[in-house]
Amino acid sequence: MFETPLPSAVYGLDFQAKLTVHWRLDLTTGARHNSPRSAAINDIVQRAKKITERAMLVHHAPLQFQLGDELAAERQVEGTHVWARAEGVELTVDDGDLESARKHIELLRTTTVRQAERDAERAEIRYLRDEVLTDLSTATIWWLHRNGYQVEQAVALSQHLNELVRIAAQRRDQHWADTLVTSFETALPRLSDGHRHELKQHLAKALGIYGGTTVAEEFAEQVGLPHNHISEHVELPSTNNRNRNNVPGNHNGAKPLP
Repeated sequence: MFETPLPSAVYGLDFQAKLTVHWRLDLTTGARHNSPRSAAINDIVQRAKKITERAMLVHHAPLQFQLGDELAAERQVEGTHVWARAEGVELTVDDGDLESARKHIELLRTTTVRQAERDAERAEIRYLRDEVLTDLSTATIWWLHRNGYQVEQAVALSQHLNELVRIAAQRRDQHWADTLVTSFETALPRLSDGHRHELKQHLAKALGIYGGTTVAEEFAEQVGLPHNHISEHVELPSTNNRNRNNVPGNHNGAKPLP
């Protein structure tokens, strides 16, 4: 008989397993192991972990039968003369851990729904900015399509639509630093606030290396990074380094691309 916790898909929440390990020796293999009992138990536990570590605690009932099925098959412990299997598998969970697992699932569900809503909202904003509010005619046709082709009302709203087009154009004409950050955030929409700040720092460092401190400082000021960040984190190649690398006429410290 052997009892052990087995990991679930959520760190810190474990299944409690009780089972009987059966093992035998096959002396014809030529392999040997100094502790066949330990080898057998460890092999069964590792086989069980591969199954449970992908499962949630709330699925413990059917998981018990899956473990019983998988571990009943006798297999040779790799590199040894030991064969092992298990039977009488019992899988239980602590009531407190089970409640925590349910809360975790609910949190994942809420987070997934919110992220999907944000993704849909971002997609709608990009569609309106980049495809609808590009000029007055496109915006007017879009409004007609969405509002039953009420021509007279569309004409009456033309001034308001034109103002929306003008406002959207301001975003398209934003500073290059904002455009750079926005492009990265669009490609990586799930970045946390902390990671977004780190992204700006990495971009400032890259701009400092390849464009010089002036470009890096302009970027930092536009995106709200402190100026001392530039002096602390951007290390420009020295003049001697540029000379050693034989980079004529390159004043920003970067080697030309091949």
